[in-house]
Amino acid sequence: MTLSLSPRYDLFRFNLPKDFLPKEIAEKYAKVLNQNPGVLTTPIDYLNESIQTFHLPGFTGLTMEQPQHEFNSNIPQRNSTPAPGSSSLGRLNRIRVEPQHQVVYKSTGNPLDKLEKEFKVTFRMNQGLYNYFMLYETIFHYFLKDIDRPSDPVLYIEILDETGARTGRVKLIDCHIDGIDGLDGNFNKTNRDTGTFDILFKFNNIKIEFTPPVPDNPEVTK
Repeated sequence: MTLSLSPRYDLFRFNLPKDFLPKEIAEKYAKVLNQNPGVLTTPIDYLNESIQTFHLPGFTGLTMEQPQHEFNSNIPQRNSTPAPGSSSLGRLNRIRVEPQHQVVYKSTGNPLDKLEKEFKVTFRMNQGLYNYFMLYETIFHYFLKDIDRPSDPVLYIEILDETGARTGRVKLIDCHIDGIDGLDGNFNKTNRDTGTFDILFKFNNIKIEFTPPVPDNPEVTK
């Protein structure tokens, strides 16, 4: 019998911040979305609703190897009180020093250098491909135009309990878009199915916080 329940991987909340989209992009797609009546009327809500999964990387390369010699304790020493310099020989004049081999040690480097500082978010492809092109144009604006946006954007992954209350969050500090998947059209593919695309973020630091359950995160929803 296990002492803890298995986790549910859908109990999380990740939203792009309200000021993520440049003003002119938000205004452009607000007109497109409001041409027909719908539940989602703001571009950032439309974009966040299409988020399906996220991938947070793990660590790798946290150890280092160094060649070392060791004594074989299974071979008794030649004398009970060996003279200096004679401890390398066993009772039958066998060398007690083992051949060189690789010994594993903890790496002396910063763990952040061993962390793949990439954060991938998967979006559902919506009808009209509005959310895809919304992000596509946003990338051009971020890199090619001088716009008023946070200089050090921070993204939050909120961990929820069974009631939907937040129990903790992962804070990704200084996030920047690194890439977006390409788009393929196909005349042989006429059936509707659930397509997805990925956005890759790079970040500089990570912080994990656990708090008593709270109903919402004002830093994300403000």
